[in-house]
Amino acid sequence: MNLKIASFPCGPIATNAYLVIDPETQQALVVDAPPDSAGVLQEEARDRGVQIALIVITHTHWDHIGDAARLRRETGAPLATHPLAVPRLEQPRLPLGDPSFTIEPVSPDHLLEDGDVVELGRWRFRVIHTPGHASEQISLYEPAARVLFGGDTLFAGGYGRVDLPGASVEQTAATMRRLLELPDEVTVYPGHGQPTTIGRERPWMIQVASSSPA
Repeated sequence: MNLKIASFPCGPIATNAYLVIDPETQQALVVDAPPDSAGVLQEEARDRGVQIALIVITHTHWDHIGDAARLRRETGAPLATHPLAVPRLEQPRLPLGDPSFTIEPVSPDHLLEDGDVVELGRWRFRVIHTPGHASEQISLYEPAARVLFGGDTLFAGGYGRVDLPGASVEQTAATMRRLLELPDEVTVYPGHGQPTTIGRERPWMIQVASSSPA
């Protein structure tokens, strides 16, 4: 049986939270926990009769971690992320211009390095460190299902902003070179907007990848 993927745009800037379900084991993986997503994700899991087994945070910008602590606490699922994400999970950086906005700190249970594998039933998601938009950003690639959960690594028609603290044009170019190795058929589930494919984005990715020295 194929993976089932449900997406939920949540929070002030419609950041995608994903519930990734293995129908055979009725286990689910959550990718990112934007503000106002914890209740929606748990309700969907209950409706589908699945258990949230792991929460993966792609990077620590406020709009991707707003409900991370609550979701971990209420589901009991461990939280996993890249080692570079730890400081900003434990001391979240708030959005500018909104002093009323708060983010509960959380410490990860597991650290994910480039090349690690996240298991969900028979599915094996390979962790790819994809810095550029954020130094700690990771993506999850499942070759059999041909899916990539990339956070803000790339979108339909572009990539994550590089004018933020910790962002890098050079790292973005290097990340694009790595992702260009994936097959055209891979569906990309981004942090914002609708899914796309590597093949559809390949022309501009090639341009970005060649804009900085290898």
